[in-house]
Amino acid sequence: MENFHEPATPAIPEAASQPLPPENGSLKPALNWRSRWPGRLALVALGAAAVTPIGWFLWHQPAPAYLLDLSPVASQYSAKDQNSPLLNWQISNPRQVGELTLKTLAADGSLVGDPKHYDLSGTLPLDLQPYCSQTPQRLTCQKVPTAVRQPGQYRFELTLVSRSGRQAPEQKTSSLVTIVDTPAPLVLGLAPQQVIYSEAGPTVPGPNQAAPVGPAGVQLSWLIRSPESLQDLLLVVRQPAGPTLGGRRFSFRQAKQPGQLVIPDALKAFCQIRPDLVCRGVPTGMTAVGRYQFELTPVPVKLVASTAPSTRVSDVVEIKPRPVRIVAFTVNGRAAQPKYLVPVDQGQRLPGFRLSWRVEGGATTRVELLPSPGTVPMQGSLAVPFGPASSTTLTLRVSDGLNPPLIRALTVETFDPTPQAGTKPASGQAPPGPIPPRATPAAPSLPPVPPQDSQHPSLPQRLQPRSPADLNLRF
Repeated sequence: MENFHEPATPAIPEAASQPLPPENGSLKPALNWRSRWPGRLALVALGAAAVTPIGWFLWHQPAPAYLLDLSPVASQYSAKDQNSPLLNWQISNPRQVGELTLKTLAADGSLVGDPKHYDLSGTLPLDLQPYCSQTPQRLTCQKVPTAVRQPGQYRFELTLVSRSGRQAPEQKTSSLVTIVDTPAPLVLGLAPQQVIYSEAGPTVPGPNQAAPVGPAGVQLSWLIRSPESLQDLLLVVRQPAGPTLGGRRFSFRQAKQPGQLVIPDALKAFCQIRPDLVCRGVPTGMTAVGRYQFELTPVPVKLVASTAPSTRVSDVVEIKPRPVRIVAFTVNGRAAQPKYLVPVDQGQRLPGFRLSWRVEGGATTRVELLPSPGTVPMQGSLAVPFGPASSTTLTLRVSDGLNPPLIRALTVETFDPTPQAGTKPASGQAPPGPIPPRATPAAPSLPPVPPQDSQHPSLPQRLQPRSPADLNLRF
């Protein structure tokens, strides 16, 4: 049986494999598309060539500058630091910046002060160089100081104007910044080192004797809060509820550096700031006897008319006078006795005697010899004649102006030791018979002498006549 082979299919030509075009001529559009493709490519190429300058311009146009950040370094400041708020900001593409304007605005939006202008069209301005660093891509400024220092609330507005002018100005506003007011200086304490002094000089020891005041006088100590706002200190001394005796001003600011707190030279040895102002043992120079009160008033740098500075008043300080003492009180060189009886015969010249005294005391000591001559020195001697009266009383009065005075007195009586019987005693003579009631048996004569033989039995022995030499009354 012969193998049966399927006859091979004859190859169809490529053109014959394509579908036959319809008889109505639909092959023409295909031929038109193919014929238009080169033209369209030419149009695309021509359009691209036309657009290339614009694309090149857009490609090489520099990027605009932008404010990236504006913020204060801190949200709160204290006026006592005397520093203005500080700002940070950043700007992209700083080469496109022409000018920066910084404004300070109050909390209600009103302008405070004059705007600050920075010209960036050339190099970085000198007043920004200490705070800013610049690269082609970024301008970074840190801790740029502002001009406001008054207490209050503020915002800061930064405006960027481009160098080309084709970019609209750009603004940024910072967050709120508060400057708190500086508290006024306040005297927390004012006290003397002692409230009772004794007058300077040698003193008589006593159980309750206070220490004497030194050459520096009364010394004061004080404590002042918030001295950073202190301009001056006024120290006034007055009598309690009385007139002003004097005062002194201590200035804590110098004309060359008014913003810096400086302890004056007169207080440097006694004061420190830590952080309050502490002063100890400040001399006042008050050494005179008397009673004093001291007033300390701090004057702030910014004095508000409606608010008076606070004043502190010290306790009353007393400088007591030196104790007085009668060191000597003599008659004819001998210690004076309270009373003397002096016989004087009729017709005899009235004798006299010499009174001497010496007193210790201070500047306020006053010595008087009464009834005459009145005020006398603290040491002296005086011849005292007898007057027509039969009795003479002299008083030494010593006072310090504060305490009860010291008093020493003596009485000298004259009498006639030989009165004539049946006659009336003359003025200045003692009556015959017993000693008058005011004369006591203990009253000495001037001066006492040994007893003599009695020539007048009716008189006591101490009233017997004596010679003038024995009386020791001559000057």
